[in-house]
Amino acid sequence: MQDLAGSQVLLLPQSPRLGELQILNWTNRLETDPYPLQFTAATFRLTADTIIIVYRGTDSSLIGWNEDMNMNYMPKAYGQDVAADYLREIAQKYPNDKIYLAGHSKGGNYAEYALSVAEPELQDRIIRALSFDGPGFFHQVWKAPGFVRAEAKMKTYLPESSIIGTMLDHPERVIIVKSTAPMVQQHDPRRWSVGRDSFVLADSLSSGARSLRHSFIDFNHTIPDKQRGELWDALFQAFDELNITDVFQITAHKLLGTVRFSRVIMSLPPETRKYFLHMLGEIINAIRGNISLPFSETDFAMYPKSNDSKKAPIFFEFYDTTVPSILPDEIKRRFIAEKEAEKKK
Repeated sequence: MQDLAGSQVLLLPQSPRLGELQILNWTNRLETDPYPLQFTAATFRLTADTIIIVYRGTDSSLIGWNEDMNMNYMPKAYGQDVAADYLREIAQKYPNDKIYLAGHSKGGNYAEYALSVAEPELQDRIIRALSFDGPGFFHQVWKAPGFVRAEAKMKTYLPESSIIGTMLDHPERVIIVKSTAPMVQQHDPRRWSVGRDSFVLADSLSSGARSLRHSFIDFNHTIPDKQRGELWDALFQAFDELNITDVFQITAHKLLGTVRFSRVIMSLPPETRKYFLHMLGEIINAIRGNISLPFSETDFAMYPKSNDSKKAPIFFEFYDTTVPSILPDEIKRRFIAEKEAEKKK
């Protein structure tokens, strides 16, 4: 199935800037069996001995969004394994090339995951895996030996008011990029600030992004994984039964979209509908409980700012509660030390 992305890939040879890139492969899959899968990847030749594999993020299909919801509570998604298999296939087809991996949003997660589960010999051929506002990983993934071995080759770029990028944990190096767009629109890398030959770095994640990070963790610890899984299954089955296959069927027209979404909710079994409304309330409560956090006189306000996790942590909280956050006293000590150092300059 060729969609708009496929058409754009095929137009690359006509581009004045990228026209010399050789397209080695383009793959597009949209499937429901055995699991929801919206997967697009392309491979390009950069130099005589270097190729790049690029994974696409989520499109507007409900299948893609269903897959994203699975990633919110499942440590490993089916699409991640598909991405890893794609890397192996391309690496086998071009055995003498070094490889870059890259992707936006879900595709960034795929790029770093594919690197993490590759065999050591293949990991050694990979120069770097780049993620642009990818959602991160659960600890079951980033604690795995392969991930730890390859982590130094991973780099993630997040806009300063990231939403998708705050969903899960980022143990890899993270760079925070400046954007002047509203929070929701910052997921589009075309809205990130660019200098002469690099991104413009922000001071740190914005207060809104930090609030959202806490809300995600709060929500995901409040609603059990099993119940979330059952709810998403019922919700997307209702979408399918009402022949709603694309997000634009809900979002393109406000009134019509509201009616369609209301029909989906009303078609759910009574107990499922009750639980959905309860979960919606929990999301709102999580946001309310954390929205003022960065502005309050709490230990959170003392977190040192950083635009590069190599210099200081971007995230202090993890989904894995066994991973200790930096203690408040240590945060205060660092904060005071930084202020004293600034005064001496």
